[in-house]
Amino acid sequence: MEIEDVNRHYWFLEMNFPCSKQYDQFINWLQKEYYFFQQDNGPYLTIYFPNGHVKIEKKTKKENIYASEITVESKCRKFGLKMRKSLSEFLSFIENYHRLSQIKY
Repeated sequence: MEIEDVNRHYWFLEMNFPCSKQYDQFINWLQKEYYFFQQDNGPYLTIYFPNGHVKIEKKTKKENIYASEITVESKCRKFGLKMRKSLSEFLSFIENYHRLSQIKY
């Protein structure tokens, strides 16, 4: 273990999407939610914060089923827990939005 890894904290979150369009919408909303923070759109989305970063990676689980694997890495445990909570609430909002959008009136 590297000495710099001793003071790092990690949390993992995951959310499934039934289609690529919903995953892309999720990424778009996430980028807008954290608009004022530096972002890198390489092979996965990385959002940088003063004490760490969040990495969102798209994984294909089955045909037409996608998952976002979210890793929160922070130098400060308190800040990392705050980011994890914020992202969990954001994921809950997205799940509720997609569930409500399926209701036919």
